[in-house]
Amino acid sequence: MSDDLEDDDEIFYGGGKPKQAEDNQQRDEVKKEAVYSDPYDTIHEPEEDLVEPASESSETKDIEAEISQTRREKLRAEEYHDITKLREKAAKHSAEAAKLFKKYRAEEAAMVKYQEAANKSRRKAEGYIEKSKDACAKADEKQSDLEYLEGRKAERARVKVAKYKAKEAKMKSKSSSWMAKAAKYTNKAAAKRQKAKAYLERSKTHEAESLNHNRRADRLQKA
Repeated sequence: MSDDLEDDDEIFYGGGKPKQAEDNQQRDEVKKEAVYSDPYDTIHEPEEDLVEPASESSETKDIEAEISQTRREKLRAEEYHDITKLREKAAKHSAEAAKLFKKYRAEEAAMVKYQEAANKSRRKAEGYIEKSKDACAKADEKQSDLEYLEGRKAERARVKVAKYKAKEAKMKSKSSSWMAKAAKYTNKAAAKRQKAKAYLERSKTHEAESLNHNRRADRLQKA
């Protein structure tokens, strides 16, 4: 019976085989901690180190992309500024061309006015020339009649001849005066024509410059 009690004591009070099983279980837990605790540290610590460089690389790429985008926008802004400068120059040349063309038209109108005045003066001079010729013809006719006239008739004929010759001279004088006016107006018309052509040349030059600047702006805008 004592032997039975001893076996029971070993079971209920920590003796015998159950205690050895508990020790074995503790040793297994220690081994598990030894196996799974250190590798966990060695595995996770490098992962923490790898996360930070990956984040820094992403931020660097974002900044580089922003720099590239900013540079592209800067280039576009510079190109747009160049285009607007060319358009501005073209507009200035176009305005100058229009102003000079207006002056050209004004000078041309004055030229036509003087040309018409010269033509009118020449027509008047030609009219007086015809009157002068008519008076000369009548004077010659009366002069030929003097051969067949005597006395008072001859005297009256000589007076008429003198009047016709005087009229002839007067008509020639007026004709010359109007011809002088015609020459004066013709000279003024020529001066206006020269001035008009000078304005037209300058206007066309500015027009060509305006066209060139607009073409350059178009090429730059297309590029």
